[in-house]
Amino acid sequence: MSGTTADAAALLREHPRIVVACHEGPDGDALGSLVGAGRALARGGWDVALWAPGDAALPDDYAWLGYDDVQRDPPGDVGERLLVALDCGSVERLGATGPEVVQAAVATLNVDHHGDNTGFGRVNVVDPQAASTTILVHRLLAALDVPVDLDTAVALYVGIVTDTGRFMYANADAEAHRVAAELIERGVEVDEVFRRLYEGRPPARALLLGRALSRFELRLGGRLAATWLTIADLDETGADEADSEGAIDHLRALRGVEVAALAREPRAGGGRVQKVSLRSADPGIDVSRIARAGGGGGHPMAAGFSLEGSAADAIALVERELGGA
Repeated sequence: MSGTTADAAALLREHPRIVVACHEGPDGDALGSLVGAGRALARGGWDVALWAPGDAALPDDYAWLGYDDVQRDPPGDVGERLLVALDCGSVERLGATGPEVVQAAVATLNVDHHGDNTGFGRVNVVDPQAASTTILVHRLLAALDVPVDLDTAVALYVGIVTDTGRFMYANADAEAHRVAAELIERGVEVDEVFRRLYEGRPPARALLLGRALSRFELRLGGRLAATWLTIADLDETGADEADSEGAIDHLRALRGVEVAALAREPRAGGGRVQKVSLRSADPGIDVSRIARAGGGGGHPMAAGFSLEGSAADAIALVERELGGA
């Protein structure tokens, strides 16, 4: 059922043993939600297991938040725990074991801000107007009277910063700034967070960015800026898959561009699969609609999908959907 923050708090009070999870291939909001909620609830008296599904290594960009207590497999006693799914639009986003974990858990609390969320929980707190899931976690902790200490504040702040594109996207609304200000009052050092998130990058990331920018194309009269990265690009530059993050924002910032697209080959796909990231530079263009045409989803300003085929196939799909908008 759809629910309120109060409903979510009531469900949590009924279940002192929980497993807190985020989506596979986690970003800053997913990991900030996982770490922030999980550790705050543990301090509040809950028996908490943290679960980040998937086989790929967790991104180095957020390792400073601490991964030591994050499990990659669901806990063996999941049948005795409430599942708290954070930033997951669907059961499938919980990875290959997601459906069986949802079925085995005592119940599922689904807290998310994706507009295409499938409502797979007993209680579903879904607010597409929230800039980040960490904002929803902040509301939930307040409803539970669980204090936000410095570590929690930093994790929640990371979610806001990353999902608003450093407060540059249209979703950086008044609530995002209010919550950010409260977290700063609790001790978050903004310069330190930004340094950890956006500086000290490996040289391989710059080399990979150069590859992406060297081959970008403008289509639809400059409305679409698109580029691609291959497994060979990773091998030749020494970069990791996560090093492609941020490249798309350079395309989004170009004059006249309404949508930016980056197609990349994940290593697991063996060159036969494209993971496509989309960003909108125009609040009137919902890129989640384009992503759904490719079997994916996301937010109006940031979305993505996966596709079997070439980068040319993926970019052609984006061009076709945007051209028909």
